[in-house]
Formats: sequence, structure tokens, C-alpha cells
Amino acid sequence: MRHARREAERQRVRDARLALAALLGLSTLTNAILGLGLVHHERVTVLVPAVTGPAWEVGETWAGRRYLEDAARTVAATLLTLTPENAPAVREAAARMSHASARGAIGAWVAAEAERMAALDLASAFHPERITTDPEALAAEVTGTLATFIGREETSRVRKTYRLVFRLDAARLGLLRFEEREEE
Repeated sequence: MRHARREAERQRVRDARLALAALLGLSTLTNAILGLGLVHHERVTVLVPAVTGPAWEVGETWAGRRYLEDAARTVAATLLTLTPENAPAVREAAARMSHASARGAIGAWVAAEAERMAALDLASAFHPERITTDPEALAAEVTGTLATFIGREETSRVRKTYRLVFRLDAARLGLLRFEEREEE
């Protein structure tokens, strides 16, 4: 009788171990399937602008057309609407809009441009008119009018196109390059 009880107890322990092993295997398999699902799942962040309008969409490696357009317009207008008086604010804005790897170069460009303009009593204002985007390359071209002033008098009004290239980190676009394009 004792032997039968011991044997029954051993069988119950074996059954419990077998059940735990089966649950462990099932849990491991479930986690593996969920992990594979996450690897192939891209998170999309939807940012709502402070002004009314369509939401901006941002993935892990791409940005929606509207987000690129609005970012390019803001960057171009900010960097190219420059006076000796607003140079510190533009430099600060440029630092916030730039990717960390380009912050120094873009800040140096703003500082040099502000210095040159102060020496000649110049100011500039950029009015974006057309923006084309390349969401895969995270790039945009902004075409508009660049007005230059000496003192308070406008001295020129020229149509210009600028190419902006961005980098995406944690759903935030950061300016990498800002360059003038030759008019065709």
C-alpha cells in the first residue's frame, strides 16, 4: 500500500513536471511569435500641429509629405529671414531644428551670415512659394523669393531654391543639410 502511494505520488510529480514543461514550451513559442510580429511591425506616430490642419505622420524611418513640407517651410523661412538684430534668436532656432550631427555647422553658417550682414547693414527675408518633397530621402526643395535690404530699403528680390535634407530620430526631423540650388 505504501509502495502504491509512493508510486502515485511520483506519477503526480511527473505529470506536474510534464504540465509545467508543456506550459513553458507554449510560453516560449508564444513569446517568439510575438517577438517576430514586433520585428516586422513599424510604429507610426501621429503628431498634431499647434495650428489646425492635417496631422503629421512619422514612421521609424520615414516622414509624411505634410510633415516634411511644414518642416522645410519653417526651416527655410527661419534661416533666411535674418537681420543682425534677430541673429541670436535665429541661431537658437537653428540649433533646435538641426540634427545633432549638423548643429555646429548650421550654427556657424548662421553666425557668419549674421556677421557679414551686420558689417554691411543688410537684412534678408525669404518668402516660400513652392515646396516639393521626397519622403523616402527625407528631403525637400523650397522655392521662393529672397528679398535683401540695406537699412530699410529693399535692394533686391531674387527667386531662389534651397534643398533641405533631414534625418529622423525618435519621430523628430533634424536638419542635416541646407544648400542653395542653381536655378534652371
